[in-house]
Amino acid sequence: MAIAALVGLSACSTLKLAYNQSDDLIYWWLDSYADLQDGQKSFTRDALTDLQRWHRQQQLPEYVALLKRMQAMAPQDITSAQVCAVTEDLKTSFITLLRHVEPASTQLAVQLTPDQMRSIRKRFEKTNKEWRADWLDPDAQDRLNFRSKQALNRLEDFYGRLNKPQRDVLQAWLTETVFDPRLSYAERERRQTDTLETLQRMAQEGSASTAAQALFRGLVERSLNSPNERYRVYNHALWQENCEGFAKLHNSTTPAQRQRMVEALRGYESDFKILMTQK
Repeated sequence: MAIAALVGLSACSTLKLAYNQSDDLIYWWLDSYADLQDGQKSFTRDALTDLQRWHRQQQLPEYVALLKRMQAMAPQDITSAQVCAVTEDLKTSFITLLRHVEPASTQLAVQLTPDQMRSIRKRFEKTNKEWRADWLDPDAQDRLNFRSKQALNRLEDFYGRLNKPQRDVLQAWLTETVFDPRLSYAERERRQTDTLETLQRMAQEGSASTAAQALFRGLVERSLNSPNERYRVYNHALWQENCEGFAKLHNSTTPAQRQRMVEALRGYESDFKILMTQK
């Protein structure tokens, strides 16, 4: 949730509010999928409270260090390799989080009933319909307009208003993209099928055994590194493209815009330091 807040919220005060409520937000998200029952509810809330406490102590300091690095980079021109290094650090941090929640996730998964599996399947179907409406149903131009609007809003939160040449850089980045919604959607469906099948196998274990935990770890690994080679190649190309696109956009900004970015990052750093001390 902290990673999502860092890149997805425009105001530091909103970030602090979201982080402090992250255990409730994640609980509601899980409940919307699995329709948690009886003892599952208290178990999940306790696990999320423990997770947030661990995250404050172990991962927020990592975010602070990363933000300091980004502040040092922001006034200068940057390379795509530098951008990719930042995103790789975030991915590593996220994997560490997933490893930490592995025992609790396994314990919850083995308790899921057939009715809850059906609830998860229905939720997948609902979110897939929404995804198709955003990314598959529109034509190429509407899809480009949608992506451009999203990207522009987020970038201007950090840099302030982008001028015409800078918007042209952004437009070129998104127009020449390798993004393939059909391939992305196929991988989305593969992950969902894999998730349902793995959860069913875990539930059959009946307890949070070593075998059940290994099943969960395998699911996470396949979600992060698809067994579909074509998708892996595509996903890596898209990642590289976004690193290059952001570097070009940043390098087109003015000293004043870069200073605004520094100030925004400094604000996030200050908020994370405050969050580290709270309980």
